[in-house]
Amino acid sequence: MQTIPSNLSRLGWDASHAAALRASAHASAVPARVALVSAQRLVVIGEDDLREVTVSGGVRAAPPEGGITTGDWVAVADEVVVAVLPRRSVLLRRAAGAAVTAQAVAANVDTVFIAVPLGIPVGVRRLERSLAIAWSSGARPVVLLTKADLSADLAADLDAAGAAAAAAQVIAVSAAGLGLDAMRAVQLPSQTGAIVGPSGAGKSTLVNALRGNDQLATAAVRADGRGRHTTTHRELLELPGGALLIDTPGMREMGVWDAQAGIDAVFGELTAIAERCRFNDCAHQGEPGCAVQAAAQDDPGILDRLASMHKLEREQRHLDEQVDVRLRAESRRQHRRRARALRNQPHH
Repeated sequence: MQTIPSNLSRLGWDASHAAALRASAHASAVPARVALVSAQRLVVIGEDDLREVTVSGGVRAAPPEGGITTGDWVAVADEVVVAVLPRRSVLLRRAAGAAVTAQAVAANVDTVFIAVPLGIPVGVRRLERSLAIAWSSGARPVVLLTKADLSADLAADLDAAGAAAAAAQVIAVSAAGLGLDAMRAVQLPSQTGAIVGPSGAGKSTLVNALRGNDQLATAAVRADGRGRHTTTHRELLELPGGALLIDTPGMREMGVWDAQAGIDAVFGELTAIAERCRFNDCAHQGEPGCAVQAAAQDDPGILDRLASMHKLEREQRHLDEQVDVRLRAESRRQHRRRARALRNQPHH
């Protein structure tokens, strides 16, 4: 792992973070930024250098939403994280598995780079999902069409991604140099980006090209076009010029988590069209005076986007219902624990 300069301002520390630390119950603790999170290690960078730390029982009992993640600012006392400072942004997804819980992918991020590999058709529906999650994070999404040198028709791929990207910038990039300057121009020094995408999207190869070295492990794509997983943890890296980038492991799917605002942002043009429907509760399923169906006669792709929006909204509603059930169940468990504690107290 590389050494990040110890000047906290280069890591994004500023007066508002300092004020948050002073206002906390741990004002005398030392600030540091989480640089690496893996199953076994938590590494931070502060005024000195990179070092491993542990997490206090209090933070473990009441962690930030989705858990401590790369990019978090923390308060450290005696090599123990005693508090996580308020986040300006956080990229959340539903954690893999059956449990209804969030996973924080990256925190305090200014830009979310969504890697979409070329050489295969652009996965428009997956891109819409990733954009919805990115917009909901509070950061700015940028679409990266990676491995652009493998595209059979780069103009068509750019058009396909642009149609789904709404207001997000789309950049075609390759490790050979295409688009790297445009990507560098997105972030100012001390700003943080996070790059997300499936395994085999070329994220680590792209990060190596940006850094000018081959430090991160990479692997060839399998014959079936699927990527081999290489990055195994989330790591904060410094780029030449002073910007920061969080490299993340490949993710097969990004489940939505509190993403309705992002869904609205991605499909804003459908909402604008729907406002012209004759009926306010139009379901766009053949009702008379449906502006969406009328627009689809000129652009059939609108119906595909409409189906994609409805799918994400159904997933979000189902998740909200599951979260409500989980919270009610936890409340009942806490009530039973309190009742047992009272029953077990000696009577006076």
